[in-house]
Amino acid sequence: MLIMPTEPTRRTVFRQWPGSAIVSQIRALTRSRASVRLYRERAWASITFSGMRYGFSIAYPDTADAEALRKFARALPEHEFALPGYFVADAVITGQSDLRLTVEILIIADPVQPS
Repeated sequence: MLIMPTEPTRRTVFRQWPGSAIVSQIRALTRSRASVRLYRERAWASITFSGMRYGFSIAYPDTADAEALRKFARALPEHEFALPGYFVADAVITGQSDLRLTVEILIIADPVQPS
C-alpha cells in the first residue's frame, strides 16, 4: 500500500539578489584581486520596462594591478552577466584612476524570462 503525503513537499529555491550577483561576477572577473563595493541602488522605469540602476566601486590594492584594471575596464561594457530574469541594458564606466573604477550598471526585468 502506497501512502501519499497530505501536503506537497515544498522546495526552497534560493535566488541571488541581482546586485549581489553582479558583485560576485565582477569579483570573479577580477579573479578576486579587486575589492568590489555596491554604493548605490535605485529603481528605474520607463513606460515599457522596469529595472534597477546600480553603482559599483572596483578597487585594486596594488599599483602592480593597474594594467589588470585597464584590461577589466575595456572588457566590462561587453561582458554578458548571468542574471536570471534580467538583462544588462547598460554598463558604463563613470570614473577611472590607476587603481579604481566606478561603474553604473542598468538591469532590466526580462519580459520574456520572468525572474
